[in-house]
Amino acid sequence: MGRKWGHYCPAGGVAKAQPGPEVEVEVGSMSPVARIVPMLALLLSACGEAPPSVESSGSVRDSAGIQIVESAGPVWSGGSAWRLGEAPLLDIGRLDGPDETQFFRVIAGTRLSDGSFVLGSMGSHDLRRFTADGEHVWTVGREGEGPGEFVGLMRLVSGPGDTLLTYDFRQRRFSRFAADGTFLDARPLEGPSESGFAFVESLLTDGTAVYTWRAFDRDGGPPAEGEVSRDTLSVQVLPVAGDTVHQLGLFPGDETVVLQSGEVEGGFSIMISSTAFGRSTQIVGGASGVWVGDTDRFEIRRYSVDGRLEAIVRRRFDPIAVDDALVQRAMAEELEDADDDQRRQIRRRWESAPLPPTLPAYEALEVDRAGNLWVQLFEVPGAPERTWSVFSAAGAWLGDVAFPDRFRPLEIGDDYVLGRFGDDLDVEHVQIWPLIKPAG
Repeated sequence: MGRKWGHYCPAGGVAKAQPGPEVEVEVGSMSPVARIVPMLALLLSACGEAPPSVESSGSVRDSAGIQIVESAGPVWSGGSAWRLGEAPLLDIGRLDGPDETQFFRVIAGTRLSDGSFVLGSMGSHDLRRFTADGEHVWTVGREGEGPGEFVGLMRLVSGPGDTLLTYDFRQRRFSRFAADGTFLDARPLEGPSESGFAFVESLLTDGTAVYTWRAFDRDGGPPAEGEVSRDTLSVQVLPVAGDTVHQLGLFPGDETVVLQSGEVEGGFSIMISSTAFGRSTQIVGGASGVWVGDTDRFEIRRYSVDGRLEAIVRRRFDPIAVDDALVQRAMAEELEDADDDQRRQIRRRWESAPLPPTLPAYEALEVDRAGNLWVQLFEVPGAPERTWSVFSAAGAWLGDVAFPDRFRPLEIGDDYVLGRFGDDLDVEHVQIWPLIKPAG
């Protein structure tokens, strides 16, 4: 199935199939319930602070204790630019291979200290560990609500001693596993009430959670079909120790359109989808803080985990106009391989909301293990590859790195990129690519 041209947000399927969010919400007078269908995510960690350094292509200034870092051009030049190698170091995943290498909606991955790696799957509700050479070591977990089981696995990171930390968004539950797959313990996501939806955007290696909070209460009856809006998100940080929640602030949420709305017993039911080329707020957390950006413009803010705004990062960016040719290419990609029911849904989605004059500036954020911020530029329909702008932990725009089309990074290390790839048959692969960083 082809791409849905909303913003990149958690979605199921292989990297080629990145559906925008479709949310079914049932709202009653006493207990609103939100059910978010398969989403895919973004994981990460960042490193400690360093003094900003932007060469002649940019500037750094201080405004009331907040550093403003603006880049007019990249720091890298000539042979100093980072790049992926010519081919992946490892590629596992076969349509007719053994069960452990048949993947279904791999949502997260992390490399351990010995070079082995662990994958988390939303589709098969399990964790799988493989050696550095791709040999299967163990599989733990299954669908269920018991200890070590999952119904909505979304996040996976490795911490000290290769301890694995996961988050299940349907159960609002963190779980810990030893490096050999043994289940250790679990705890709930504390803080949010039951009258809304909490979504963990990032897990830090120490267990700190960065999450957004959205309330679905709505007075005055169901919204009208075709209504376009951006909900307000509260971005919050829950440290692993203690119950003090730090609020970073309120931000505009995903731009969505109501596809279907109607009364039900005790309330009403609505179906919501992201708009075509819709704006969103992207969030990622790490040891250096929490990065938050509205994709309407190329600006990303860094906050401390206790809620202080520390830096604002900007880079020169020329918006791409949305014209008829671009729209037709986007629709063709989305309709590719869709069945009749899906085609009707896709066309209704395109017809339900007005198109913006320009594409969003970007669609995803990652932080590598060295603390650099990676920003995926919004994918232009028909583009043969995906471009990621790389920023130092201090905010300087270093340059751009091209990733293959249909490849989605799960973790970016110092010299590797672990990710998920969908081939021409939509078979899901897991690959490790070398990340080349020329000296100087």
